[in-house]
Amino acid sequence: MKKTLAFLSILLLTIVTSGTWLSCSKKSNNSSSTGSQALVIQTGAQSIAPNVPMQFTAVLVDKNGNTTAPSSVSWSVSGNGGTSIGSFSGSTFTGTSVGYGTITASATVNGTTLTASLPIGVYTPGLFTVIPSAVIWTTGAGTIPLTPVYLGIGSTTYTYSSSDATIASVDASGIITFNKAGSCAITVTASGLSGSPVVVVPVLVTGTISVPLPVTRISISPNAYEMFRGDNTTLTAKAYDANGNQVTSSAFTWTSQNTNIATVDQSGKVSGVSIGKAIITATASGITGQAEVDVLPDTVIMLSPTWASLAAGDSQQFTATTYTVNHSSKLLNSTPIANPSLTWTIPTYGVSLLDIATVSGSGMVKMKSSATIGLSSIVMATSVSPTTEPGVSMITVSDCNCGAGTAGVTGITISSSTTINISLSSGTVTSQIIASTVGATGTLNYCSNNMTVCSVDATGLITASGPGTATVKICCGSVQTTVTVNVTL
Repeated sequence: MKKTLAFLSILLLTIVTSGTWLSCSKKSNNSSSTGSQALVIQTGAQSIAPNVPMQFTAVLVDKNGNTTAPSSVSWSVSGNGGTSIGSFSGSTFTGTSVGYGTITASATVNGTTLTASLPIGVYTPGLFTVIPSAVIWTTGAGTIPLTPVYLGIGSTTYTYSSSDATIASVDASGIITFNKAGSCAITVTASGLSGSPVVVVPVLVTGTISVPLPVTRISISPNAYEMFRGDNTTLTAKAYDANGNQVTSSAFTWTSQNTNIATVDQSGKVSGVSIGKAIITATASGITGQAEVDVLPDTVIMLSPTWASLAAGDSQQFTATTYTVNHSSKLLNSTPIANPSLTWTIPTYGVSLLDIATVSGSGMVKMKSSATIGLSSIVMATSVSPTTEPGVSMITVSDCNCGAGTAGVTGITISSSTTINISLSSGTVTSQIIASTVGATGTLNYCSNNMTVCSVDATGLITASGPGTATVKICCGSVQTTVTVNVTL
């Protein structure tokens, strides 16, 4: 079901997988008498932000379901198409470039090399997210639904496509079907948002496991759950063998990967502790399945604009409004409350290309003059309250290049109104800016600072996209003026 919960943080790139990728051991002439083993990556599929370290673990599982630690494990990462998306320091991976790929663990046991792989995505936060954000699954284990989470007010529609439908196909409602072993990516496009932003979900499909393990897959239900602090819910787990038969004799060990967010007891009962995301795992016979639990805030900060498109060197003032959350509907209450004391930040990734802007203590964002057109980041307003979700907005470097200008141009005249009002209910969502240069004939450039409200083309034609206020800049070199656009429902 599509969600429009504005209070889910963009930074919470949620992860939901219900199985662990196993390697098949290669046959050798000196196989040990104890039988085959499999290398298992227990961390699961991941999607992380740049410059966020993530530690991975792997164990050996034998045919009886017993686990041992390998004497040594080698870790590597390969980006899609051979691109570099990050590197390992020991077992810790840090993503440095946006993209997706595959993480591989290798261990040598009695002269036999065992390998295991899982998908990895490295992405800067966007206007919406998708649950799960990375998928690893086996053929014949059923389908998995993708759930877009739009982080704003209003709603949108989504379209889905697969980079290789012979490996994993996706239907119009976001249901993934796993067809054969291999890796691909599912692209989710928010067709109703200005600019049609996308989220890419890396997918790895595994084939039949040749190692005769008692359990090869664990499924947790539900595999994603939302709750508030103090709430409880009980998850259930099922174990399956390589033939897809349920192993009813399996006993599960339950663990929370983040106990300060949510705890779980050995019956699968989960309790919300503080806002954030926790991965809950169930392990049996060395194999781990996992589910994601989001503990929701009691109070939410909303920023305006939700998406600002700024040219290099331009500035934009952001404002914050705070709302309480209705626990029954899990939606924002309509009447805002007084803003708490806020701290404004823009995440830094340690990579000059990605660090595109700065923000003042009052919410004034300044795009760096060296910012590359098309790159995006986020601006955040946070409170010290542990029950308040930060406000998050998108910032993008626009292509509103005012150029070198034209000699003799001294001003810009607006023949149409400098304040344009558009009502979406009227059925007319466009309006034409009529502008000309003064003193000499020059080329005018146009750009909108709030793409969620309106866009503008090279001729000055405005197209409304959602309620709110936007400022359209018209410029020729250093000569500039603006038009205010108000869009209502």
